[in-house]
Amino acid sequence: MIQITGAVKFPITLDSTTWIFDDRKIRIEDLEKGVFEGTKPIAFEDNREWNRAILEGQTNPPTLNSEIKYKRRSFLEGTFVINMTPFFKNAEPEKDASIIRLSNEETSVDVPLELLPYLFFQFAKEGKRLYDDNMVDSFVYIPDEGYDYQIKHVTHIEVR
Repeated sequence: MIQITGAVKFPITLDSTTWIFDDRKIRIEDLEKGVFEGTKPIAFEDNREWNRAILEGQTNPPTLNSEIKYKRRSFLEGTFVINMTPFFKNAEPEKDASIIRLSNEETSVDVPLELLPYLFFQFAKEGKRLYDDNMVDSFVYIPDEGYDYQIKHVTHIEVR
């Protein structure tokens, strides 16, 4: 677990083990295609998939269980990242804050706060967590510019 500390109204703790179930996660391939957040508004069409057996009746041969297994398998094989914007909004950086310092045991990188919409944490690679201690890798990804401010095994986050 990693805490967001420093010039914030509410220091919060991030638990990367829960992000695999978070709808805001995205595949790294989708990020590179310009998708920055995994959530989509829920519409009736989405509900239809969840209740297909009721709405369409039993299919022959039945396929719903196989489709569910396939979707679960994608969790076990994907490389996932999550945008940090909602977490920092919850922590509420102070008005005079301008830097997010990401650190590990050896080094640190200062990310300008205005780049927050482009700040991502990678927490899974090929369906496996990155580190046994559940720490994450971090980077800024800006379309047409690529990756920047990269740091591996983030253990501390401080807003300055």
